[in-house]
Amino acid sequence: MFSVPPFWMCWIHGACVVVMWLNWTRLANAQTSLELITGAESWNVEAVDFVGVSSLMTEKVNDIASWRDEEHEQTYLLEGCSNGTAFLKVLPGGKMLYMGKLPTQSVVSLWRDIKVLGNTMYVVSEASEHGMQVFNLEALREWSPSDGVAMWAADTVIAAPATAHNLAVNPMAGQVIQLGASGMSPGAVIFDGNDPGVPEIYGVAAEWGTFHDAHALRYAGPDVEHQGKDLLFAAGNQKLWILDVTDPTDIAEIAHATYPSPVFAHQVWVSDSHDHAFMGDELDESSSGSGTRTLVFDLTDLDAPWLAETYHSSVMATDHNQYTHGEWLFQSNYRAGLRMLSDGWPASPVLVERGFFDPDPLSNAPGFHGAWSHVILEELGLVAMSHIEQGVWMVRPEFARLTNVSITGCNAQGEGDPGFWSMVLHVEEGWSFPLTLELDGVELAEGESGTWIVQEPGSVMLTFFGWGVGGKQPQLIVNSQRSSWPLAILTDDALWPAHYADEDGDGYGNPDLPVWGCGEVMGTSSLPLDCQDWNVNTYPSAPELCDGWDNDCNGLMDEGTSQLAWYLDADGDGYGTSLVPPIWSCTALINRTLMPGDCNDGEATMYPNAEALAAGVDNNCDGIIDEAELSACMGDFNQDGQRSVSDMLQLLSYFGCDMGCVTSMNELDMVSIVDLLLYLSVFGTSCP
Repeated sequence: MFSVPPFWMCWIHGACVVVMWLNWTRLANAQTSLELITGAESWNVEAVDFVGVSSLMTEKVNDIASWRDEEHEQTYLLEGCSNGTAFLKVLPGGKMLYMGKLPTQSVVSLWRDIKVLGNTMYVVSEASEHGMQVFNLEALREWSPSDGVAMWAADTVIAAPATAHNLAVNPMAGQVIQLGASGMSPGAVIFDGNDPGVPEIYGVAAEWGTFHDAHALRYAGPDVEHQGKDLLFAAGNQKLWILDVTDPTDIAEIAHATYPSPVFAHQVWVSDSHDHAFMGDELDESSSGSGTRTLVFDLTDLDAPWLAETYHSSVMATDHNQYTHGEWLFQSNYRAGLRMLSDGWPASPVLVERGFFDPDPLSNAPGFHGAWSHVILEELGLVAMSHIEQGVWMVRPEFARLTNVSITGCNAQGEGDPGFWSMVLHVEEGWSFPLTLELDGVELAEGESGTWIVQEPGSVMLTFFGWGVGGKQPQLIVNSQRSSWPLAILTDDALWPAHYADEDGDGYGNPDLPVWGCGEVMGTSSLPLDCQDWNVNTYPSAPELCDGWDNDCNGLMDEGTSQLAWYLDADGDGYGTSLVPPIWSCTALINRTLMPGDCNDGEATMYPNAEALAAGVDNNCDGIIDEAELSACMGDFNQDGQRSVSDMLQLLSYFGCDMGCVTSMNELDMVSIVDLLLYLSVFGTSCP
C-alpha cells in the first residue's frame, strides 16, 4: 500500500525546516480576530491584534521574546508554548502572522524561557532532559506565508544542564546564563555565547543558592568603582543579589539586599540608567492580602543597595515579569494583565500607574493565570504580551498619541507648493520632560525647523509646510530625556490623499500600511480593503478557496469549499484513527492528521508501514502479526522475563480486541479465547 509521509524535509541555510506536506495547508491564524477585546478592560493602552493558543497549535503559552532583523528591518516574536517555541512575523500595523514553531526538545512543559543574543535564540525548559536549544534566527528570513506552517529544528542542543528554569543574556559580554538549572548549580551557569554555534560553560555561581531570575548587563551607572564590569542582578533566597561575573571563572559577590516580609523573590530588572532596580515577590500578594507589590532598590552605591520605595497596586494580582523602556515600566501581572507605570526616579513616588490592558478583567485576585510576560517593541511603538490561557496580544501604549491629522495639498516631493500639515499631539503625565519632537519621512519646506519642545503634559498643535516622501510612512518621533517612541502620522482618521501599499498587485491596498503618495503611485492603491496583502488570491469578492485563508475578506474562512478530513492522532505518529469521527477543515489541526489507518492510536510504534519491533504486536497495522513482529517470549507483555499474573491482567484488559491489539498470542491481530488458552499453557514459565 502506498503511503504519503506526514512531512517533507527541506534545508534552508543549514537549519532543518520541516514543512507540512501538501501546499494547501495554511496558517492556522489566517484571519486574526479581536473578538476577545469585547471583554477586555483598558486605559491608555489600545489593543492592536491577537493570536489565540489554538492558532499557535498549543494549549498554553508562557515566556515571550523578540528578534529585530536589522538587515531587513523586520521584527519577529518568539512565543514560548507548552510544546515548543512559536514564531510570529510582525506585519505592518502590528498584525501578527503565525509561521510555525521549534518543537520542545523532549516533552510538553508549561515552563519555557527564551532569550536572544545577536541573531541567535536560546531556549531552556523544565521539561525532562530538554537541555538548551540554540537556533540561528536568520533561518526565518527564508519563510513565506505561502509555505504554510513550518517546523524548525535546533541547530545545536546543549545537553547539560538537562533542565533550567530561566535565562539571562549580557549582550555586551556575550554571556548566556542559565538560572535554576539542574545538576551543576541552581544559581547561575554561565556560557560563552560569542561563538553561538558551540556555546561552552565557563563559569558557575553556586554558593549563593537558587536564583529564580536575573538581569545581566555591563554596568554603566553612577558607582564609578564598578563601571565597565559585567554584573548579574539576581532574585533568589528572598534577597536581591549583585554579583561581579566579569571573570566567570572567579565570580564575586558585591552585595545583597533584603526586604520586609519576603516569601519568594521572583524577578529583578535594572533601570536603563543603572541607578535603581525593580523587584517582585511572586507569593507575597497571596500571603499578605495587599495589592501587587513592587520593590524599588537604590543602586547608586552598589556595595550598599537599599529599599527606597515599596509600591502597591490598586489590585491584588500576583506579579510576574517587569521590564523598562526609559521612564516607562511595563509589568505582566497574571490576572491583572499588562500594567503600564511611569518611573519618576529619583522623585517620590517613583512609580505611578498610567495605564493597563487586562484581557480577562473578571478577577484580579492572586493566582497563576493570565499575563505571563511581554516584550517592548520600541522600534514599532508596540508591546506584545503573552497570556497563558489565551495567546499573544499586541497592544499600543497611548502615553503619547496623535489626533486631528490633516494634510492639505499634494505635490510630488520637492515639486510644486508644499502641503500644509497639522495635527494635535496628546502627551500623558509620566514622561521625563522636556520632550523633543522630530519628523521622519517628511521633506520640510524652506524655513521650517521640523522640531518642537514640549515642556509639560497636555495637548499641543503642530503645524508645518512640507512634502511627504513617496512610498514612506511619515512619523513623529517623541524623544524624552530617557527614551524615544515613534508615532505614525497617517492615522486611521487622518485627512490626507490616501495611498496604501499593494504588495501583491491585486488592486487592493493594505489598510495597515498607509504610505505617502500623490496621484497615481506605483505599487499602491486607494482601496484599503486587502486583508492579506501578500496573497494575490485574497481581496474583496475573490473566489473562496480551500486554502485556510479568508480569500474574499468577509471575515469567514473557507466557506462553501470542499474541506478535508482530519483524523485524531493521539499518539503523534502521523496516522489517525477511524474510530473517532474526523473533523473537516482546510488547515492543520492540533493532534489531527490527514492520514487514517492507525490500528492503535495509543501506541506511537504502531501505524501503517511501521518498523517491526519483535514485540508480538502488529506494528505495521496490516491485520497480521508477521514473522518479524513475533515476540521471542510470547505472553511476557511487561517484558520482565516472566509470564505472570501481571501479564494475564494485561491480556484480559484487551480481551475482545480485534485491531491494534498488544496482547495477542499468535499471528492474528486479535485477542480471543484462543489467546487466553495459549497464555495459560505457558503461565508461570520463564522466558528462554
